[in-house]
Amino acid sequence: MVSLSTQFLRSDLDDVPCPRCGFGLWVRYAEVVAECAVLCPVCRTRIQLRDDRGSVNNAGSAIESEFDQMIKDVFG
Repeated sequence: MVSLSTQFLRSDLDDVPCPRCGFGLWVRYAEVVAECAVLCPVCRTRIQLRDDRGSVNNAGSAIESEFDQMIKDVFG
């Protein structure tokens, strides 16, 4: 079974605007956590992804913790 945090990191972040041409890109949350660089398919600008506060990295763990707590509350 794949954890919720892993599923979250594999999901897509839609409509991230290119800083040069404004084209809406989609990237995986894992690419943001890894701070990868992506290439805009329209203007070919190299975009360095950043997660300065670590919020994307922590979101997967927070989601999994909340889900685990919900299961405990429901099933005792």
